[in-house]
Amino acid sequence: MIRLFFSQFSNIRMLIKYGISGGIAASVQIGTLIFLVERIYMDHIPAVALAFIISAFVAFTFQKFWTFRDHSLSKGHFQIVSYLTLAGVAFFLTMFLMYLFVEIFHVWYVLAQVATIGLVTVVTFLTNKNIIFNRESVIFQEKK
Repeated sequence: MIRLFFSQFSNIRMLIKYGISGGIAASVQIGTLIFLVERIYMDHIPAVALAFIISAFVAFTFQKFWTFRDHSLSKGHFQIVSYLTLAGVAFFLTMFLMYLFVEIFHVWYVLAQVATIGLVTVVTFLTNKNIIFNRESVIFQEKK
């Protein structure tokens, strides 16, 4: 079981690409937020939502075509819905873990955030690699 878990991370190049893609998406999200609030004078709450949506599409594009080298277009609509669903799950998992670490286990919130980011990143990477962008995944098999 442990060997199977670590074998998922055997492709260091893919992990690096995953990290770079996430960094680019985070930069787009922060940059879009600042632009919308500071230049367009949008209220920060809808600006956060719009910036998140834009960055999710940027992240999806980078993950699909660059990180996981999946250039098929026929299953793209299923993948984007699955990817955005995973993003929502990751959000709620983040909130739950932060509550658990800080409120229940009394971990310093910054350390809790770092641990949470690490755990959620592992979950999303494995889900993206093995399900959403896996060419052999039965979920996205093309009908013949």
